[in-house]
Amino acid sequence: MNKICRTTSLIFSAAFLSIGCSNIAHLSETNSPTSQTAQAIPVKGVLTSVSAPTLDAPVVVDWQKIEAAADKKYEDEPLSDYYLNILSEEERNGAPWFYAQDFNVSIEEAQRRLLLQGISSPLINSITEHLGANVAAVYYDNNDPDEFSIKVTTLTKVKAVPPKYVYHFKQKEFENYSFPIYIQATSDKTHQQIVALQEKAWPEILKRYPDAQSIGFSPMTNTINVTIYRPTPNETERQRIENELTELVGYRVMVEFTKNRITTV
Repeated sequence: MNKICRTTSLIFSAAFLSIGCSNIAHLSETNSPTSQTAQAIPVKGVLTSVSAPTLDAPVVVDWQKIEAAADKKYEDEPLSDYYLNILSEEERNGAPWFYAQDFNVSIEEAQRRLLLQGISSPLINSITEHLGANVAAVYYDNNDPDEFSIKVTTLTKVKAVPPKYVYHFKQKEFENYSFPIYIQATSDKTHQQIVALQEKAWPEILKRYPDAQSIGFSPMTNTINVTIYRPTPNETERQRIENELTELVGYRVMVEFTKNRITTV
């Protein structure tokens, strides 16, 4: 039977990205680390209306406050055991190889990146607690072979000067590790508003295109992505549907055709 997937590419707390890595970590809003490769955020109930963010005062990023909050969280974490505790032996042995293959980095760099993911939960929580509802998305940028970083997309009212920050881990075991963070104030809607737009539009999308397979938000492109089954893809048709759905949803939509249906066994 067909399985319609609705996902949001977002992390509000870190989880370990292991076998079958995708460029964007699809993680749930949870404070508990997990060894699952991808966790989709459940789409909340339909909202009858989606209002624009209020035009209140700009939010200035206070990096010293974020850093101090993260330092305090790490003081309370058994960080020396954290990485090993969240991974099975199979994952510790296999994940770096798969990551290196997926993102064209060395095994050593893959191990470093996966370790950073494994210990980043307190840091990410400190960032999102400071910025609150102004956060639209948080994700790991795995694609850059020269720099592994956390990207935070926020409402445009957030003022981050400079846009790049670097967190230096202070525990003895990890004092040689640091994590770059980029805060991108490019969104005009909150995460909740984007999810509401998806949920409101999905029944109409299915009515118009019964072969639609999935809908989800991509923080890297700041778009709502819709996948539609087409055994013989046509670029002209894809662009037409993309324009149609962008108007329908009220947010930029990217359409992708797939030659395979998403099915369950």
